[in-house]
Amino acid sequence: MQGMLEAVRGCLKEELRMDVIANNLANASVPGFKKDRVSFQNLLIQQSMGAQQVNAPVNRNSLVHVAPDLSQGDLRFTGNMLDFAINGKGFFKVMTPNGIRYTRKGNFTLDTTGNLITQEGYQVLGKGGTINVMNKQVEVDDRGRVLVDGSELDQLDIVSFGDGARLVKEGKGLFRKDPGVNEEPFPAESAVRQGYLENSNVNIAEEMVKMIHSLRAFESYQRAIKVLDHLDNKVTNEVARLR
Repeated sequence: MQGMLEAVRGCLKEELRMDVIANNLANASVPGFKKDRVSFQNLLIQQSMGAQQVNAPVNRNSLVHVAPDLSQGDLRFTGNMLDFAINGKGFFKVMTPNGIRYTRKGNFTLDTTGNLITQEGYQVLGKGGTINVMNKQVEVDDRGRVLVDGSELDQLDIVSFGDGARLVKEGKGLFRKDPGVNEEPFPAESAVRQGYLENSNVNIAEEMVKMIHSLRAFESYQRAIKVLDHLDNKVTNEVARLR
């Protein structure tokens, strides 16, 4: 029974890893998308502490830890004055119906009143609140200062987070921070690039290799389950009959 449960846990682990890989591949062309990575640290800790009991419930979400990989994606020139990319650490702040959220997806646009918004309609925040450029010529320097017709209007509210800070994906390129995580100033070594977009940090070839490894591992666990089930049937039917 213990071997059967371990094999089932293995199948569930690979199923979750396949879901993560598929989501990464599906968003490989989305600007600013950050791929997810799977860690088996939770499983290793449980096993080292002897927490996995024979009759323990099998929950795939308790086996692995999924977290976003915030590494830099390549910058791509678009020439659009409302496209922005952050070269280095940092996140744009936007206002959503659920409160302030953070994004690296800088393909902004304007609403009917001239406010700078995301493609989903969320307002992009500056130091003074919403940014209204009144449909005029916009220039943004490497520190995020917004100049309209040559005059400084506001500054993009760009923040950073310390290494290891917990950020949670909410979809549509948005992140929220866990309670207790503090915003940090826009790092001096980072810069805003107008007319550029940050590509996703998904390496398609790498993800395909991971998918093949995951599929092979899943099939191995499946074969183990079949073998163990066959042995269980033999013990039940043949050994019992010999007695």
